[in-house]
Formats: sequence, structure tokens, C-alpha cells
Amino acid sequence: MVWRTNLPKPWIKKKFMIPPPVLVCVEVNPGPSLLEDQRKDIVRWKKDGLSNKAIARKLKIDVRTVRTWVQRGLKRSSKKPSFKNRPGQGPKRKLTSKQEREVAKKAKFNQDAPQIARKLSQRIEDGVGTRTIQRTLRKQGLKYLVRQTRELITSQQAKNRLQFAQNRLNYDWEYAVFTDEKTFQVGGSKHKSWQDPDDRPVGKLKRHSAKIHVWGGIGLHFKTQLFFFQENLNAKLYCKILKDRLPPAYAFDLRPHDRHKWVLVQDNDPKHKSATGKEVLDELAPDRIPDWPSNSPDFNPIEDVWSTLDSELQLKEPKSIGALKSILRKSWNNLDMSKIRTSIESIPRRLEECIELDGERTSY
Repeated sequence: MVWRTNLPKPWIKKKFMIPPPVLVCVEVNPGPSLLEDQRKDIVRWKKDGLSNKAIARKLKIDVRTVRTWVQRGLKRSSKKPSFKNRPGQGPKRKLTSKQEREVAKKAKFNQDAPQIARKLSQRIEDGVGTRTIQRTLRKQGLKYLVRQTRELITSQQAKNRLQFAQNRLNYDWEYAVFTDEKTFQVGGSKHKSWQDPDDRPVGKLKRHSAKIHVWGGIGLHFKTQLFFFQENLNAKLYCKILKDRLPPAYAFDLRPHDRHKWVLVQDNDPKHKSATGKEVLDELAPDRIPDWPSNSPDFNPIEDVWSTLDSELQLKEPKSIGALKSILRKSWNNLDMSKIRTSIESIPRRLEECIELDGERTSY
């Protein structure tokens, strides 16, 4: 028997297909949520004569969705129909506004999300999960970050800080040169990144990373050159730094006869107060602040500069001491003087805050 392929279409045999089983207790996916402009377009196209099916094909949505918005948009009882979602749609809130504020308060007292969830679940009928607590905390503007630590201020240090703040509250810092040392590590700056929790990369960590120490000074009108060293700082090395880097190498916006008016500011590290160091300082920097309180980095605006340099290192990720020096030197030379001056001009506010806190650490 020869199969006739030129038969009319109704006579062509079709293959028998077994229909797929009906899914039980599964709702049809309504598709993506419509934007307000798309809802308005549905009504406009309907008024222009398009059918519901044509509009559904145009937007690639279910025809029932089109029918719903056509009914709402052409309702005669409403002169100005609303195309926004009606209140009450979406999942119901697990926590009230009061409970959300309570969650944020508990988190600020160092309670983590699982702890808060367990305590709240004892009072809420259906309980509350850790993920809900985390979403609530993000909604309250909190982020899960590494805890910051600060060196404890003793009562005597607080007393000295308070006295310094009171004595220097109205001091003119125009010619001050703020100096300090800072340690930077090769590959030690960037310690956090976005990761897949199920496939986290494992980096290699050296027990003793290569590092370099840096000395520098900044002011409203002055900036020194950086001094790099890798050995431990002692009185002899500090004297060498002072002889090599003072007076400041750069002066900005000053008349020539005012460039010698700089005043040295340094902390009360024992190496800064040695007998040999004092002789060198008396020769190179006779004008200096003698009563700078110990354990007071929040008073020194050069800490803001060190933070800026550290941010540059996080972007560059140097792999060697040579690259580290190069990045630090370039970043130091390109420092924005307006930002330096903003930090120095904030000193009176820092001192005022210290006075308000009775000598305790400020927010700077």
C-alpha cells in the first residue's frame, strides 16, 4: 500500500500524543508584574479597538490579567481609575513597626539574628525566622560588618585629653604640621569580598606578611616627603627621619617669609621624647606642641590621610614592597589639599566633642 502524501489536510493522519499529567495543587504562573504604564497601555489599547487576546500577545501576559485591568480601567463608577496595587496585596508582615524597632535595638546590643529570632519566636504565634530578622535589620539601615575596636582610654589619659581640649579649643592651627607613623602590609589591606557562600575561594595567607613603616606630615599649608623604613623605630632612627624630612618639603599658599612659621605636632610616643630626639627637635623644630595627649589619634587629622592611602592600596593590591612604596608615594604626592584642610579645620569640633564626652574617645 502506497501512502498518499497529496491528500487534503483533513485526511492526513496525525501522530497520537499522550497528554501530560495534570499538575495538582499548582497555580499557573501569572508572569511578571506589570508596571503602572503598562496597565494604562492596556486600557488605552482596549479603547483603540484591540481585543483582550491581542493585548495579551502584545505584552506576553495572560489574557485574564488583561481582562482584570480592562475592567478596572473602564469602570463607569470611577472617573479616574487607579492603576496602582491595592493595599493589602503581597505577604502579610511578620513583625509590627514596634517589633522591628525592637529588633534593631537588640542588634545594637550585639545580639545576632538567630538569638533575636529565638527570643521573638517565644512571643509570636507562628514564630519568626532568622532570614526575616536579617531583612528587618537591613530595612532599619543596619549592615553586618566587622566589629571595630579601639584602645581603651585610662582615667588619667581621659583627664589629660580633657585638659588639652580645653586649653587648645581656640588655638590657631594654621601653621601646624601633624606628623605620625603608619604601617602598611603587602596584600594585607583587602580582607573582605563578595562571595558565593557555597563556593568560597580560599586564598593563601602568609603568617608574616611583608610590611613597611611610613612617616609623614601634613598641614593647612605644608606637606613633608614620606620616609620609608622596615626596621623597628627607635630614638636613633627617629632622629634620622627628622633630619631628612624637616623642614617640610612643600609649602602651599604662603608668602616666602611665612614658610618658616610651621609648628611641629607629634604624639607622646617615648621614642619621640628621648634626650637625643629632644636635641634634634630643639634645633630643627623649636616651635612645637608639647602637651599633645597620649592615645589620641582621633585628634590628629593625619589619620584621615592614612585611611585615604589605605583605600588606594585596596584598589591597587600591591604584590611587593617595591610596588607598595610606589603606590604610597604616588598617592601621597597626589593628595587633595582641600580634603586635608577640611580634616584640619575639623579639629575644634573634635575638641568640643571630647569636652562633651569628658575626655573619652570622639567619633573622629
